[in-house]
Amino acid sequence: MKKLLSVKKVVSMLLVLVMVMGLAVGCGSSSSESEEDTSSGGGDNPEAFTIGFPWQTSSTDPTFVSIENNVKAAVEAAGGELVVVESDLTADDLINNVSDLISRGVDGIIFMPASDSMLATVNQMCTEAQVYYATMFRTINDESIKEEVYSSDYFAGGCNEEDETAAYDIVNSMVEQGVENLCVINIAKGDTSSDLRDQGVEKAVEETGINLLNTTYNITAQTDMTKTIESYIAAYPELDGILLAGTYCDAALPTIEKALSDHGMDGEIIVGRIDFDFTMGEYLEAGSFHVSYGGQQQIDPLLSTVILVNKVIGTPIVEDGPFVQVCNYLELTSSEEAQEYLTYFLGDNAVFTPDEIKESMIKFYDDSINADTYQEIVDNFSVADVAQRHEGMESEE
Repeated sequence: MKKLLSVKKVVSMLLVLVMVMGLAVGCGSSSSESEEDTSSGGGDNPEAFTIGFPWQTSSTDPTFVSIENNVKAAVEAAGGELVVVESDLTADDLINNVSDLISRGVDGIIFMPASDSMLATVNQMCTEAQVYYATMFRTINDESIKEEVYSSDYFAGGCNEEDETAAYDIVNSMVEQGVENLCVINIAKGDTSSDLRDQGVEKAVEETGINLLNTTYNITAQTDMTKTIESYIAAYPELDGILLAGTYCDAALPTIEKALSDHGMDGEIIVGRIDFDFTMGEYLEAGSFHVSYGGQQQIDPLLSTVILVNKVIGTPIVEDGPFVQVCNYLELTSSEEAQEYLTYFLGDNAVFTPDEIKESMIKFYDDSINADTYQEIVDNFSVADVAQRHEGMESEE
């Protein structure tokens, strides 16, 4: 009997040992699966973050809408959330917008500065709040402000264009088409982009020897645009070229074209503009509009925002100081190119999709991404490039 009990005890102990080993194996398996889930799930993405964006969201202009679409794609590529607030884009309003976004607890802010002077205020606000910020479309001309901003740990950088070069090139293009007497319309004086475009125009005028008859600034209403064109026609019978170097006036090109048409001068005056718009194609086809430099309205805010996103999530493009990328202007002279621009730049999709941005621009996912990567992206960017990459996507909702 004792022997039988002893055998039973041994069997029981063996069963317990097997159960314990089974539990251990089970726990080990569960732990392994958990670790695998982590590495293939949330651990593969940055922590949640928000980016604030003051923008003129009330505008229905397709270009303004596309700018917001490109900023959104850049944020969502890394899993972030975009917080958009309405702005009239003046310096005072932008400063208020930045204050509002800081109070909402955003991790970064992307905006288009209206002047150099406002950057000193924004820099102080963001530094004190420890909120990263980046700029788009604008460089900093004031050296003292530039030094202050660039030395801040919270200025991520951004993207801007060679405004002076673009203005210089487009004037030369218009001269090659026969312009000898030019009038120019530009954004307000003091705007960094406007001032640089003025410099480019002046340089081209001086080198080519043409006459710069007049430069008009800060036209925001269509009625004022019409009056300006009519005053040019009345005051300068020798006028043979109009350059729209920049404006915030809605439907600026159609307004100019109508004023010229009403006076029987459409097609007789060479018309060019900096900044593509959605009406170019019909006038290029009719021969009443001749050349435009642009394309930066989409690539610039996208890259500026991606630069900020990389900084916010802890994988800056460069380790020391801000990262600033300069973009090229694209030249557009045909109705076919204008149609591709309309389809692929002003549609529902950004010029790079979130998946494309994630793969080629977010350093968190590929630590080989660096400044040279961004330069290559800019060098390869064109209307044809976007059309080729996104062919078949134009019908997406």
